[in-house]
Amino acid sequence: MKNFTSRRSFLQTAATITGGTSLFSLTGATVQGDVAGANDRIRVALVGAGGRGMHLADEFSKLPNVEVVSIVDADINRANGGAEQIEKKYQHKPTSLQDARKMLEDKSIDAVLVATCNHWHSLMAIWACQAGKDVYVEKPCSQNLYEGRKLVEAAKKYNRLVQHGTQRRSSDTWAKVAETIKTEKFGKLIAAKVYANRPRGPLGYKPVTAPPTNIDWDLWLGTAPKQDYHANLTPYNWHWFWDTGNGEIGNNGVHFFDLCLWAIGEKHPDSVIAFGTRFVNDKDNSYKDQAQTPTIQFALYDFGGTPLIFESCNIAGEKGKWNPREEAEFYTEAGVIRGDRIFLKDGKSERWEIDFKHVDYGNVSNSANALNFINAMRNRDSVQLNAPISKGHYSASVCHWGNAAYRNAQDDSLASIRNKMGDNPILNESIDKVLANVNDVFKGAVKTEDIPFKVSPKMKIDTEKERFADNQEANQFLTRIPRKPFDVPDEV
Repeated sequence: MKNFTSRRSFLQTAATITGGTSLFSLTGATVQGDVAGANDRIRVALVGAGGRGMHLADEFSKLPNVEVVSIVDADINRANGGAEQIEKKYQHKPTSLQDARKMLEDKSIDAVLVATCNHWHSLMAIWACQAGKDVYVEKPCSQNLYEGRKLVEAAKKYNRLVQHGTQRRSSDTWAKVAETIKTEKFGKLIAAKVYANRPRGPLGYKPVTAPPTNIDWDLWLGTAPKQDYHANLTPYNWHWFWDTGNGEIGNNGVHFFDLCLWAIGEKHPDSVIAFGTRFVNDKDNSYKDQAQTPTIQFALYDFGGTPLIFESCNIAGEKGKWNPREEAEFYTEAGVIRGDRIFLKDGKSERWEIDFKHVDYGNVSNSANALNFINAMRNRDSVQLNAPISKGHYSASVCHWGNAAYRNAQDDSLASIRNKMGDNPILNESIDKVLANVNDVFKGAVKTEDIPFKVSPKMKIDTEKERFADNQEANQFLTRIPRKPFDVPDEV
Protein backbone atom coordinates (compact mmCIF):
# COMPACT_ATOMS: atom_id res chain seq x y z
CA MET A 1 0.00 0.00 0.00
CA LYS A 2 1.17 3.47 -0.85
CA ASN A 3 1.00 6.05 1.91
CA PHE A 4 -0.54 9.44 1.16
CA THR A 5 0.68 12.26 3.36
CA SER A 6 -1.31 15.45 3.21
CA ARG A 7 0.45 18.52 4.55
CA ARG A 8 -0.82 21.95 3.66
CA SER A 9 -1.52 25.19 5.40
CA PHE A 10 -5.24 25.93 5.32
CA LEU A 11 -4.71 29.59 6.19
CA GLN A 12 -1.56 31.54 6.95
CA THR A 13 -2.77 31.86 10.53
CA ALA A 14 -3.92 28.23 10.85
CA ALA A 15 -1.90 25.39 12.28
CA THR A 16 -0.25 22.96 9.88
CA ILE A 17 -2.34 19.84 9.45
CA THR A 18 -0.32 16.68 8.95
CA GLY A 19 -2.01 13.61 7.50
CA GLY A 20 -1.41 9.89 7.64
CA THR A 21 -2.29 6.91 5.51
CA SER A 22 -5.37 7.02 3.29
CA LEU A 23 -7.81 4.13 3.41
CA PHE A 24 -7.45 3.98 -0.36
CA SER A 25 -4.12 3.74 -2.08
CA LEU A 26 -2.73 1.58 -4.85
CA THR A 27 0.75 0.80 -6.00
CA GLY A 28 -0.01 -2.26 -8.12
CA ALA A 29 -2.27 -0.44 -10.60
CA THR A 30 -0.78 -0.39 -14.08
CA VAL A 31 -0.80 2.95 -15.86
CA GLN A 32 -2.09 1.89 -19.23
CA GLY A 33 -0.44 3.25 -22.32
CA ASP A 34 -3.07 1.83 -24.66
CA VAL A 35 -6.43 0.70 -23.31
CA ALA A 36 -8.28 -1.10 -26.06
CA GLY A 37 -8.42 -1.56 -29.77
CA ALA A 38 -11.42 -0.58 -31.88
CA ASN A 39 -13.00 -4.01 -31.48
CA ASP A 40 -12.20 -4.53 -27.80
CA ARG A 41 -14.77 -3.95 -25.11
CA ILE A 42 -14.16 -1.02 -22.76
CA ARG A 43 -15.38 -1.69 -19.22
CA VAL A 44 -16.76 1.31 -17.37
CA ALA A 45 -17.84 1.93 -13.77
CA LEU A 46 -20.29 4.62 -12.65
CA VAL A 47 -19.94 6.35 -9.28
CA GLY A 48 -23.10 8.26 -8.35
CA ALA A 49 -26.34 6.60 -9.44
CA GLY A 50 -28.70 9.56 -9.34
CA GLY A 51 -30.61 10.87 -12.32
CA ARG A 52 -27.57 12.45 -13.94
CA GLY A 53 -25.39 9.42 -13.31
CA MET A 54 -27.87 6.95 -14.75
CA HIS A 55 -28.30 9.18 -17.79
CA LEU A 56 -24.56 8.98 -18.34
CA ALA A 57 -24.60 5.21 -17.81
CA ASP A 58 -27.26 4.96 -20.49
CA GLU A 59 -25.32 7.15 -22.95
CA PHE A 60 -22.13 5.13 -22.50
CA SER A 61 -24.00 1.83 -22.72
CA LYS A 62 -25.26 2.81 -26.17
CA LEU A 63 -21.74 3.20 -27.54
CA PRO A 64 -20.25 0.28 -29.49
CA ASN A 65 -18.24 -2.16 -27.36
CA VAL A 66 -18.70 -0.19 -24.14
CA GLU A 67 -20.13 -1.92 -21.09
CA VAL A 68 -21.08 -0.42 -17.71
CA VAL A 69 -19.93 -3.17 -15.33
CA SER A 70 -20.23 -1.53 -11.90
CA ILE A 71 -22.62 0.93 -10.23
CA VAL A 72 -21.43 2.60 -7.04
CA ASP A 73 -23.35 4.86 -4.67
CA ALA A 74 -23.17 5.60 -0.93
CA ASP A 75 -26.93 4.96 -1.06
CA ILE A 76 -27.00 1.21 -1.70
CA ASN A 77 -30.63 1.38 -2.82
CA ARG A 78 -29.62 3.66 -5.67
CA ALA A 79 -26.68 1.43 -6.57
CA ASN A 80 -28.91 -1.65 -6.65
CA GLY A 81 -31.63 0.17 -8.58
CA GLY A 82 -29.11 1.44 -11.12
CA ALA A 83 -27.75 -2.04 -11.69
CA GLU A 84 -31.26 -3.38 -12.21
CA GLN A 85 -32.01 -0.58 -14.66
CA ILE A 86 -28.95 -1.45 -16.77
CA GLU A 87 -29.80 -5.15 -16.66
CA LYS A 88 -33.36 -4.53 -17.83
CA LYS A 89 -32.27 -2.38 -20.77
CA TYR A 90 -28.96 -3.97 -21.82
CA GLN A 91 -29.31 -7.61 -20.66
CA HIS A 92 -26.33 -7.64 -18.32
CA LYS A 93 -26.23 -6.73 -14.65
CA PRO A 94 -23.39 -4.61 -13.25
CA THR A 95 -22.12 -5.16 -9.74
CA SER A 96 -23.54 -2.72 -7.19
CA LEU A 97 -21.38 -1.30 -4.39
CA GLN A 98 -21.47 1.40 -1.72
CA ASP A 99 -17.72 2.02 -1.51
CA ALA A 100 -15.87 3.05 -4.68
CA ARG A 101 -12.55 1.95 -3.24
CA LYS A 102 -13.59 -1.67 -3.73
CA MET A 103 -14.45 -1.00 -7.36
CA LEU A 104 -11.10 0.69 -7.98
CA GLU A 105 -9.26 -2.50 -6.98
CA ASP A 106 -10.72 -4.19 -10.09
CA LYS A 107 -7.97 -3.91 -12.70
CA SER A 108 -10.33 -5.00 -15.49
CA ILE A 109 -12.19 -1.68 -15.26
CA ASP A 110 -10.84 0.79 -17.81
CA ALA A 111 -12.71 4.02 -17.00
CA VAL A 112 -14.74 5.63 -14.23
CA LEU A 113 -17.71 7.96 -14.70
CA VAL A 114 -17.95 10.37 -11.78
CA ALA A 115 -21.49 11.69 -11.24
CA THR A 116 -21.48 12.11 -7.47
CA CYS A 117 -22.32 15.23 -5.49
CA ASN A 118 -19.87 18.05 -6.29
CA HIS A 119 -17.81 17.60 -3.12
CA TRP A 120 -16.78 14.11 -4.28
CA HIS A 121 -15.90 14.99 -7.90
CA SER A 122 -12.19 15.76 -7.59
CA LEU A 123 -11.26 13.16 -4.98
CA MET A 124 -13.07 10.37 -6.81
CA ALA A 125 -11.42 11.34 -10.10
CA ILE A 126 -7.99 11.54 -8.44
CA TRP A 127 -8.44 8.09 -6.90
CA ALA A 128 -9.42 6.73 -10.31
CA CYS A 129 -6.30 8.25 -11.92
CA GLN A 130 -4.15 6.71 -9.23
CA ALA A 131 -5.77 3.35 -9.92
CA GLY A 132 -4.78 3.58 -13.60
CA LYS A 133 -8.22 4.41 -14.97
CA ASP A 134 -9.38 7.11 -17.34
CA VAL A 135 -12.11 9.41 -16.05
CA TYR A 136 -15.24 11.18 -17.22
CA VAL A 137 -16.06 13.64 -14.42
CA GLU A 138 -19.27 15.62 -14.27
CA LYS A 139 -19.29 19.40 -13.99
CA PRO A 140 -18.03 21.17 -12.04
CA CYS A 141 -14.88 19.05 -11.85
CA SER A 142 -14.21 20.42 -8.38
CA GLN A 143 -16.10 21.74 -5.37
CA ASN A 144 -13.28 24.20 -4.68
CA LEU A 145 -10.34 25.56 -6.61
CA TYR A 146 -7.60 23.71 -4.73
CA GLU A 147 -9.12 20.30 -5.48
CA GLY A 148 -9.44 21.14 -9.16
CA ARG A 149 -5.75 21.95 -9.46
CA LYS A 150 -4.86 18.67 -7.74
CA LEU A 151 -7.01 16.77 -10.26
CA VAL A 152 -5.17 18.43 -13.15
CA GLU A 153 -1.89 17.36 -11.54
CA ALA A 154 -3.12 13.79 -11.02
CA ALA A 155 -4.20 13.43 -14.66
CA LYS A 156 -0.76 14.53 -15.80
CA LYS A 157 1.19 12.47 -13.25
CA TYR A 158 -0.63 9.21 -13.98
CA ASN A 159 -0.99 9.86 -17.72
CA ARG A 160 -4.77 9.56 -17.58
CA LEU A 161 -7.42 10.91 -19.91
CA VAL A 162 -9.84 13.03 -17.87
CA GLN A 163 -12.86 14.43 -19.73
CA HIS A 164 -14.95 17.21 -18.16
CA GLY A 165 -18.73 16.89 -18.37
CA THR A 166 -19.22 20.25 -20.09
CA GLN A 167 -20.73 18.51 -23.09
CA ARG A 168 -21.13 21.60 -25.25
CA ARG A 169 -17.40 21.24 -25.96
CA SER A 170 -18.51 18.45 -28.30
CA SER A 171 -20.91 20.68 -30.22
CA ASP A 172 -20.37 21.89 -33.79
CA THR A 173 -22.40 25.02 -33.11
CA TRP A 174 -20.38 26.13 -30.11
CA ALA A 175 -17.09 25.25 -31.80
CA LYS A 176 -18.11 27.69 -34.53
CA VAL A 177 -19.07 30.35 -31.98
CA ALA A 178 -15.68 30.07 -30.29
CA GLU A 179 -13.90 30.30 -33.63
CA THR A 180 -16.05 33.26 -34.68
CA ILE A 181 -15.09 35.21 -31.55
CA LYS A 182 -11.41 34.38 -31.96
CA THR A 183 -11.31 35.45 -35.63
CA GLU A 184 -13.31 38.63 -34.89
CA LYS A 185 -15.69 37.90 -37.76
CA PHE A 186 -18.13 40.41 -36.22
CA GLY A 187 -15.53 42.72 -34.73
CA LYS A 188 -13.82 42.70 -31.37
CA LEU A 189 -15.41 41.11 -28.33
CA ILE A 190 -16.75 43.83 -26.05
CA ALA A 191 -18.19 41.64 -23.28
CA ALA A 192 -19.52 38.15 -22.54
CA LYS A 193 -22.49 37.29 -20.37
CA VAL A 194 -23.72 34.11 -18.69
CA TYR A 195 -27.30 33.50 -17.54
CA ALA A 196 -28.24 30.79 -15.03
CA ASN A 197 -31.86 31.64 -14.28
CA ARG A 198 -33.89 28.64 -13.20
CA PRO A 199 -36.86 28.71 -10.79
CA ARG A 200 -36.22 27.05 -7.42
CA GLY A 201 -38.72 26.95 -4.60
CA PRO A 202 -37.86 27.42 -0.93
CA LEU A 203 -36.61 24.34 0.93
CA GLY A 204 -38.11 25.09 4.34
CA TYR A 205 -36.42 23.44 7.29
CA LYS A 206 -35.80 19.72 7.84
CA PRO A 207 -34.96 18.37 11.32
CA VAL A 208 -31.78 16.51 12.18
CA THR A 209 -32.45 12.76 12.23
CA ALA A 210 -30.55 9.52 11.97
CA PRO A 211 -29.59 8.90 8.31
CA PRO A 212 -31.57 6.25 6.42
CA THR A 213 -30.08 2.79 6.86
CA ASN A 214 -29.47 2.50 3.10
CA ILE A 215 -27.02 5.43 3.16
CA ASP A 216 -23.48 5.16 4.50
CA TRP A 217 -23.52 8.70 5.87
CA ASP A 218 -19.78 8.99 6.60
CA LEU A 219 -19.03 7.82 3.06
CA TRP A 220 -21.64 10.17 1.58
CA LEU A 221 -20.03 13.11 3.39
CA GLY A 222 -16.58 12.19 2.08
CA THR A 223 -14.50 15.37 1.82
CA ALA A 224 -17.20 17.47 3.53
CA PRO A 225 -16.94 18.25 7.25
CA LYS A 226 -18.50 15.78 9.65
CA GLN A 227 -22.12 16.82 10.26
CA ASP A 228 -25.55 15.51 11.09
CA TYR A 229 -28.01 14.23 8.54
CA HIS A 230 -31.14 16.12 7.51
CA ALA A 231 -33.40 15.42 4.57
CA ASN A 232 -32.61 18.71 2.79
CA LEU A 233 -29.17 17.37 1.89
CA THR A 234 -30.26 14.30 -0.05
CA PRO A 235 -30.92 13.37 -2.72
CA TYR A 236 -30.63 16.69 -4.63
CA ASN A 237 -30.60 19.80 -2.46
CA TRP A 238 -26.96 19.38 -1.45
CA HIS A 239 -26.41 21.80 -4.37
CA TRP A 240 -27.49 24.67 -2.11
CA PHE A 241 -25.11 24.04 0.83
CA TRP A 242 -21.52 25.28 0.82
CA ASP A 243 -19.95 22.05 2.15
CA THR A 244 -21.31 19.94 -0.70
CA GLY A 245 -22.42 22.16 -3.58
CA ASN A 246 -21.70 25.41 -5.38
CA GLY A 247 -25.12 26.98 -5.90
CA GLU A 248 -26.58 27.76 -9.30
CA ILE A 249 -23.32 29.26 -10.54
CA GLY A 250 -21.68 25.83 -10.22
CA ASN A 251 -24.75 23.83 -11.11
CA ASN A 252 -25.57 25.37 -14.49
CA GLY A 253 -23.41 28.48 -14.79
CA VAL A 254 -20.29 26.38 -15.29
CA HIS A 255 -21.55 25.11 -18.67
CA PHE A 256 -21.69 28.62 -20.06
CA PHE A 257 -18.53 29.89 -18.42
CA ASP A 258 -16.92 27.01 -20.28
CA LEU A 259 -18.24 28.38 -23.57
CA CYS A 260 -16.98 31.86 -22.74
CA LEU A 261 -13.49 30.61 -21.93
CA TRP A 262 -13.49 28.53 -25.11
CA ALA A 263 -13.92 31.80 -26.99
CA ILE A 264 -11.69 34.13 -24.97
CA GLY A 265 -9.08 31.62 -23.77
CA GLU A 266 -8.80 29.24 -20.83
CA LYS A 267 -7.34 31.33 -18.03
CA HIS A 268 -8.21 32.91 -14.70
CA PRO A 269 -9.76 36.39 -14.48
CA ASP A 270 -7.70 39.30 -13.22
CA SER A 271 -10.39 40.37 -10.73
CA VAL A 272 -13.94 39.74 -9.55
CA ILE A 273 -16.64 41.58 -7.66
CA ALA A 274 -19.90 39.90 -6.63
CA PHE A 275 -23.19 40.63 -4.93
CA GLY A 276 -26.43 38.86 -4.18
CA THR A 277 -28.59 37.33 -1.48
CA ARG A 278 -30.36 34.19 -0.34
CA PHE A 279 -33.99 35.29 -0.23
CA VAL A 280 -36.87 32.91 -0.87
CA ASN A 281 -40.61 33.30 -1.39
CA ASP A 282 -41.64 31.99 2.03
CA LYS A 283 -43.27 34.63 4.20
CA ASP A 284 -44.00 32.17 7.00
CA ASN A 285 -40.27 31.62 7.52
CA SER A 286 -39.31 35.31 7.16
CA TYR A 287 -38.22 34.69 3.54
CA LYS A 288 -35.47 32.32 4.67
CA ASP A 289 -34.86 28.59 4.43
CA GLN A 290 -32.26 26.04 5.50
CA ALA A 291 -30.01 26.38 2.46
CA GLN A 292 -27.00 28.68 2.13
CA THR A 293 -26.11 29.50 -1.48
CA PRO A 294 -27.57 32.63 -3.12
CA THR A 295 -30.89 32.69 -4.94
CA ILE A 296 -29.85 35.94 -6.60
CA GLN A 297 -26.23 36.33 -7.62
CA PHE A 298 -24.29 38.68 -9.87
CA ALA A 299 -20.57 38.67 -10.59
CA LEU A 300 -18.39 40.87 -12.75
CA TYR A 301 -15.07 39.41 -13.88
CA ASP A 302 -12.26 41.13 -15.76
CA PHE A 303 -10.45 38.95 -18.31
CA GLY A 304 -7.63 41.17 -19.50
CA GLY A 305 -9.98 44.09 -20.13
CA THR A 306 -12.91 41.99 -21.37
CA PRO A 307 -15.76 41.91 -18.85
CA LEU A 308 -17.61 38.67 -18.16
CA ILE A 309 -20.97 39.17 -16.44
CA PHE A 310 -22.87 36.51 -14.51
CA GLU A 311 -26.58 36.72 -13.74
CA SER A 312 -28.59 34.20 -11.72
CA CYS A 313 -32.06 34.42 -10.22
CA ASN A 314 -33.93 31.42 -8.81
CA ILE A 315 -37.01 33.42 -7.80
CA ALA A 316 -39.52 32.65 -10.54
CA GLY A 317 -41.63 35.47 -11.91
CA GLU A 318 -44.63 35.38 -14.21
CA LYS A 319 -44.10 33.59 -17.51
CA GLY A 320 -43.84 36.03 -20.36
CA LYS A 321 -42.29 38.64 -18.10
CA TRP A 322 -39.44 36.52 -16.79
CA ASN A 323 -38.62 33.11 -18.21
CA PRO A 324 -35.99 30.54 -17.23
CA ARG A 325 -32.82 31.33 -19.15
CA GLU A 326 -29.52 29.46 -19.29
CA GLU A 327 -27.11 30.53 -21.99
CA ALA A 328 -24.00 32.47 -22.94
CA GLU A 329 -24.01 35.50 -25.20
CA PHE A 330 -21.24 37.55 -26.72
CA TYR A 331 -21.32 41.31 -27.32
CA THR A 332 -19.23 42.29 -30.32
CA GLU A 333 -18.75 45.52 -32.26
CA ALA A 334 -21.41 44.38 -34.76
CA GLY A 335 -24.02 43.01 -32.35
CA VAL A 336 -24.83 40.19 -29.92
CA ILE A 337 -24.10 36.54 -30.73
CA ARG A 338 -26.46 33.93 -29.28
CA GLY A 339 -25.81 30.45 -30.66
CA ASP A 340 -25.58 30.54 -34.45
CA ARG A 341 -27.42 33.85 -34.77
CA ILE A 342 -26.15 37.41 -34.47
CA PHE A 343 -28.51 40.20 -33.45
CA LEU A 344 -27.18 43.24 -35.25
CA LYS A 345 -27.24 46.74 -33.87
CA ASP A 346 -29.72 47.83 -36.55
CA GLY A 347 -32.30 45.46 -35.04
CA LYS A 348 -31.93 42.73 -37.64
CA SER A 349 -30.72 39.22 -36.96
CA GLU A 350 -29.15 36.66 -39.23
CA ARG A 351 -27.63 33.22 -39.12
CA TRP A 352 -23.98 32.92 -39.95
CA GLU A 353 -21.51 30.30 -41.06
CA ILE A 354 -17.77 30.06 -40.67
CA ASP A 355 -15.22 27.61 -42.01
CA PHE A 356 -13.34 25.82 -39.27
CA LYS A 357 -11.33 22.66 -38.83
CA HIS A 358 -13.64 19.80 -37.91
CA VAL A 359 -12.20 17.72 -35.03
CA ASP A 360 -14.47 14.94 -33.80
CA TYR A 361 -17.44 17.11 -32.90
CA GLY A 362 -21.04 16.01 -32.97
CA ASN A 363 -24.40 17.40 -31.95
CA VAL A 364 -24.67 18.90 -28.50
CA SER A 365 -25.45 15.89 -26.35
CA ASN A 366 -23.94 13.73 -23.69
CA SER A 367 -23.32 11.01 -26.26
CA ALA A 368 -21.05 13.22 -28.39
CA ASN A 369 -18.86 14.05 -25.38
CA ALA A 370 -18.97 10.40 -24.28
CA LEU A 371 -18.06 9.19 -27.76
CA ASN A 372 -15.14 11.61 -27.96
CA PHE A 373 -13.91 10.28 -24.59
CA ILE A 374 -14.14 6.65 -25.75
CA ASN A 375 -12.50 7.48 -29.09
CA ALA A 376 -9.63 9.14 -27.25
CA MET A 377 -9.25 6.06 -25.04
CA ARG A 378 -9.04 3.81 -28.12
CA ASN A 379 -6.75 6.13 -30.12
CA ARG A 380 -4.65 7.92 -27.54
CA ASP A 381 -2.13 9.27 -30.00
CA SER A 382 -4.52 10.58 -32.65
CA VAL A 383 -7.76 11.69 -30.94
CA GLN A 384 -7.75 14.51 -28.42
CA LEU A 385 -10.32 15.15 -25.74
CA ASN A 386 -12.77 17.94 -26.53
CA ALA A 387 -13.18 18.84 -22.84
CA PRO A 388 -9.89 17.95 -21.12
CA ILE A 389 -9.55 18.59 -17.41
CA SER A 390 -6.76 21.09 -18.10
CA LYS A 391 -9.44 23.35 -19.59
CA GLY A 392 -12.34 22.25 -17.41
CA HIS A 393 -10.45 23.36 -14.32
CA TYR A 394 -10.52 26.98 -15.48
CA SER A 395 -14.24 26.86 -16.26
CA ALA A 396 -15.03 25.46 -12.81
CA SER A 397 -12.71 27.99 -11.21
CA VAL A 398 -14.73 30.91 -12.58
CA CYS A 399 -17.54 29.61 -10.34
CA HIS A 400 -15.18 29.33 -7.37
CA TRP A 401 -13.88 32.90 -7.76
CA GLY A 402 -17.44 34.23 -7.90
CA ASN A 403 -18.59 32.22 -4.90
CA ALA A 404 -15.54 33.09 -2.80
CA ALA A 405 -16.15 36.78 -3.52
CA TYR A 406 -19.84 36.44 -2.62
CA ARG A 407 -19.03 34.66 0.64
CA ASN A 408 -16.67 37.49 1.53
CA ALA A 409 -19.38 40.11 0.90
CA GLN A 410 -20.90 42.48 3.45
CA ASP A 411 -24.46 43.78 3.82
CA ASP A 412 -25.11 46.97 1.89
CA SER A 413 -27.90 49.00 0.30
CA LEU A 414 -28.83 48.52 -3.34
CA ALA A 415 -27.86 52.08 -4.16
CA SER A 416 -24.41 51.60 -2.67
CA ILE A 417 -24.03 48.19 -4.33
CA ARG A 418 -24.79 49.63 -7.76
CA ASN A 419 -22.12 52.25 -7.23
CA LYS A 420 -19.54 49.66 -6.18
CA MET A 421 -20.34 47.34 -9.10
CA GLY A 422 -19.52 50.12 -11.54
CA ASP A 423 -21.18 51.60 -14.61
CA ASN A 424 -21.11 48.60 -16.97
CA PRO A 425 -24.35 49.08 -18.96
CA ILE A 426 -24.83 45.35 -19.64
CA LEU A 427 -24.58 44.53 -15.94
CA ASN A 428 -26.88 47.38 -14.92
CA GLU A 429 -29.52 46.32 -17.44
CA SER A 430 -29.26 42.80 -16.04
CA ILE A 431 -29.76 44.03 -12.48
CA ASP A 432 -32.80 46.10 -13.54
CA LYS A 433 -34.48 43.08 -15.15
CA VAL A 434 -33.90 40.79 -12.18
CA LEU A 435 -35.19 43.36 -9.71
CA ALA A 436 -38.27 43.96 -11.87
CA ASN A 437 -38.92 40.22 -11.80
CA VAL A 438 -38.59 40.14 -8.01
CA ASN A 439 -41.04 43.02 -7.72
CA ASP A 440 -43.52 41.07 -9.85
CA VAL A 441 -43.13 38.02 -7.62
CA PHE A 442 -43.79 39.81 -4.34
CA LYS A 443 -46.31 42.29 -5.76
CA GLY A 444 -45.38 45.01 -3.30
CA ALA A 445 -45.39 42.78 -0.20
CA VAL A 446 -41.59 43.05 -0.20
CA LYS A 447 -39.68 45.99 -1.62
CA THR A 448 -36.41 45.24 -3.36
CA GLU A 449 -34.65 47.88 -1.27
CA ASP A 450 -35.61 45.90 1.83
CA ILE A 451 -34.07 42.63 0.61
CA PRO A 452 -30.79 41.97 2.48
CA PHE A 453 -28.29 42.15 -0.36
CA LYS A 454 -24.55 42.04 0.24
CA VAL A 455 -21.57 42.97 -1.92
CA SER A 456 -17.89 42.03 -1.99
CA PRO A 457 -14.98 44.37 -2.58
CA LYS A 458 -13.38 44.22 -6.00
CA MET A 459 -10.83 41.47 -5.49
CA LYS A 460 -7.61 41.08 -7.47
CA ILE A 461 -6.53 37.56 -8.40
CA ASP A 462 -3.00 36.18 -8.47
CA THR A 463 -3.48 33.98 -11.51
CA GLU A 464 -0.17 32.15 -11.08
CA LYS A 465 -0.68 31.20 -7.43
CA GLU A 466 -4.45 30.70 -7.91
CA ARG A 467 -5.44 32.79 -4.93
CA PHE A 468 -6.69 36.27 -4.17
CA ALA A 469 -3.80 38.69 -4.15
CA ASP A 470 -5.18 41.07 -1.54
CA ASN A 471 -7.82 39.22 0.48
CA GLN A 472 -6.56 36.45 2.72
CA GLU A 473 -9.96 35.98 4.33
CA ALA A 474 -11.53 35.07 1.00
CA ASN A 475 -8.79 32.54 0.22
CA GLN A 476 -10.23 30.19 2.82
CA PHE A 477 -13.16 29.60 0.45
CA LEU A 478 -10.84 28.27 -2.28
CA THR A 479 -10.05 25.12 -0.27
CA ARG A 480 -11.34 23.22 2.76
CA ILE A 481 -10.04 21.74 6.01
CA PRO A 482 -9.06 18.13 5.21
CA ARG A 483 -11.12 15.29 6.72
CA LYS A 484 -9.35 11.94 6.76
CA PRO A 485 -9.44 9.55 5.03
CA PHE A 486 -11.20 11.69 2.41
CA ASP A 487 -8.62 14.47 2.10
CA VAL A 488 -7.17 15.60 -1.20
CA PRO A 489 -3.41 15.51 -0.60
CA ASP A 490 -0.85 18.11 -1.66
CA GLU A 491 1.09 15.37 -3.42
CA VAL A 492 -1.31 13.38 -5.57
